[in-house]
Amino acid sequence: MSLSSVTTNILSSLGNNTGSVIPIATKDLIQNQVIVAEYAKNGGKHDAFEKFIEENGTSAIWLGGLPLVKKLMDKTIYKAFNISPDVDIKKLKKGSSDSIEFAMGKLKEQGKENGEQFAELLKVANNKNLTKALFVSKFAVATLATLFALTKIITFKQKDTEEKVKHKVLVEMAKENALHQNVKSSAVGAMFYDKFSPSNKEAQNKGKDIAFKGLGNIASAFMYNPILNQSLLDVGITGLRYKTARDGERRDVMIKEAFEIAFLYPLAYPIQKGFDMLFGKIFNKDASLDYAVLASDKFESNLANNSLKDSLNKFMKDFDIEKIGKDSAVDKKVLNFIYDNPDNSIVKFLKDTGDVSTVSKTVGKKFGLFNIKEAASEIDSLAFIDTKSVQKSIKKLSKTIGNMDGVLGNTDKVKSYLKGAKTAKGFSIVSAIAFGIWAMGVLQTKIVLKARKDKTGSTENAAVVNLENKIRHQMAFKGDF
Repeated sequence: MSLSSVTTNILSSLGNNTGSVIPIATKDLIQNQVIVAEYAKNGGKHDAFEKFIEENGTSAIWLGGLPLVKKLMDKTIYKAFNISPDVDIKKLKKGSSDSIEFAMGKLKEQGKENGEQFAELLKVANNKNLTKALFVSKFAVATLATLFALTKIITFKQKDTEEKVKHKVLVEMAKENALHQNVKSSAVGAMFYDKFSPSNKEAQNKGKDIAFKGLGNIASAFMYNPILNQSLLDVGITGLRYKTARDGERRDVMIKEAFEIAFLYPLAYPIQKGFDMLFGKIFNKDASLDYAVLASDKFESNLANNSLKDSLNKFMKDFDIEKIGKDSAVDKKVLNFIYDNPDNSIVKFLKDTGDVSTVSKTVGKKFGLFNIKEAASEIDSLAFIDTKSVQKSIKKLSKTIGNMDGVLGNTDKVKSYLKGAKTAKGFSIVSAIAFGIWAMGVLQTKIVLKARKDKTGSTENAAVVNLENKIRHQMAFKGDF
């Protein structure tokens, strides 16, 4: 795979805020480190380490745990019941236009009823309830497993801070007691003073080592979409964090979680759209289409020879664009068009956008171990064609072609236009990601710290201050000193 194709895949994934977890993962992982740095600079004594452990631990579970558990279940439970996990569960949704029966019917029309895809669809068609049960079980187990793991991380973080606070209080009370009674020369006083004195290099280094480590119907709709799937887990994480929060830090938790959920989910798409418009105006190009489409040689060729414009004009005459995704009869007509016209420029465009998934074929091995897969032109009938997404892509295409008046039909002008559009889209994607990271990492942290200072006059975590006071009181009450 060439460097340009790798770059295209990365930027395309980063700009997909409605069907990919890649932009979520990127923003989440980077903002974690920004949060740690902000708290290390301006927060309380234990904030940076706690944030490092909890945020990165959560990310590892959130982004790795859920897919891993699902993959394990695919390889075990699904395999045991002889059901393919690759069949999109949305094909079983009541009223779905791209249903199991529809896909099987199209395969029959193409003479592929003896093929692998038809066989997999048939198994699901004969075991619909089992397939739904397997899917719900996979979702539930994966979600509960990740929440359980997160509970362990939060418990570890809080225990670690508690031990550090106990150590700090013990040191301070030992020194205070020794100085107050002027018993430094006595056996007991000397023992405590020597053990916890700042001049004791071993104790100092041990403390630094610890600190240095500081350098995470409606229901079905959530399960049917990878973004909503992640958001449901994130809501669960928010609830868990609030429930396990210590006295004095629940406000901090809710401010942070509100920012994270808002900028990872509902605000992600409008922010990307806003930057598309901004950089589109700056470069005088339409930047609404997916980066992978703008970088596609096929897309460029079909614009240069006017076949895409001609196909679009015919498509708009044959279909009421506003009814696509809303009227089942229109949706069926669109789906039939897609299956029956594989060489049509509009269908090729929808394959480039990912709205119509194609079969991936193994074309070789990398290092003799990993399969190298390449997308073929054959439609993947196990996947689901979302007609609402098709409608959005067609509207974006119409806008782009309208913006290219006087350019279409000229190879050099088309190439130049797409080069500018790619640049605009690239800046848009990177800016949207950077803005999200700034909002969740810097702005959110500053608001939390300001709220702390306004209430207590300090940026220290009130929960840790309360913990320290409680431990000091307990030690004094027990008469340890």
